[in-house]
Amino acid sequence: MKECPHCHKDLPDDSTFCIYCGRPIEKVKMKDLEKAEKNIEKEMRKSQSSLKANPKANNWGKIGIILFLFALIVLDCIVGTIVNSIDGPTKIVFIISFVFYVLAMICGVMSLVTDYKDKKKGFEQNGSYGFAIVSIAMSIYIALLNLTSVILK
Repeated sequence: MKECPHCHKDLPDDSTFCIYCGRPIEKVKMKDLEKAEKNIEKEMRKSQSSLKANPKANNWGKIGIILFLFALIVLDCIVGTIVNSIDGPTKIVFIISFVFYVLAMICGVMSLVTDYKDKKKGFEQNGSYGFAIVSIAMSIYIALLNLTSVILK
């Protein structure tokens, strides 16, 4: 057994640092510190990656964002403006965009469900949680806005 020169407590023979006060027992070489850091990093990676890599791609959230942006930009803004300028039935355009918003919400939910199922199987989640949430939240907001201000009037 070694004794710590600072706090005078007994330590195991292979100790380089005191487990009580944290001070070095003897002068530590940089190589020893680098080895210790690498070992700590390896242990942290092992503990963090307890889930297996997922071989399947989960693109539902991205598809939901694409559907949302298509409905918002192309249908609501561009086509809605064109149809309105020629005094056409804008309600039809907004009903079609409403369908796209509902599809975007479904894709966002599918992304979350797929990630949940993958996690239960022991795989990492590889869907984009942020895309899924944005797809759901923004689609609900704009769909309700379309529904209350255009479709139901």
